[in-house]
Amino acid sequence: MLKQNSIILGVVGGILSFIWAYDHFPLYNISLLPYGIRLFFVIDSVIAIVAGIIMIMIFKLAYLKILYLLNLVFWWINYLLLTLTRVLPAPLIGKPLPYTGGPALIAFILDMLLIIVSTVIVYMNS
Repeated sequence: MLKQNSIILGVVGGILSFIWAYDHFPLYNISLLPYGIRLFFVIDSVIAIVAGIIMIMIFKLAYLKILYLLNLVFWWINYLLLTLTRVLPAPLIGKPLPYTGGPALIAFILDMLLIIVSTVIVYMNS
């Protein structure tokens, strides 16, 4: 039962990761942003896809507990980057980013959900 719940949670987390990446890939096309930040969005999206695959592969990779801990750290870093750049100066821009209701709000909600799912996965596999 515990293994089945872990697999279901891994699939849900993987799908949420893919949605998060889908939300961030188009940000590369915003020409107003410096190239470094646009590239960061692409790299971050690729890492999110890898994180999603890791979550979905929980039934094969459960013995590699460090992957799930790294996954949790990744989602915390994304959450903190998103929230702190709305208050503190963003890297490469030098000023706080404006609040936007579109991708930023979606990413904020997905980050919180992914932190919860990743935490539960780490807890269930420890």
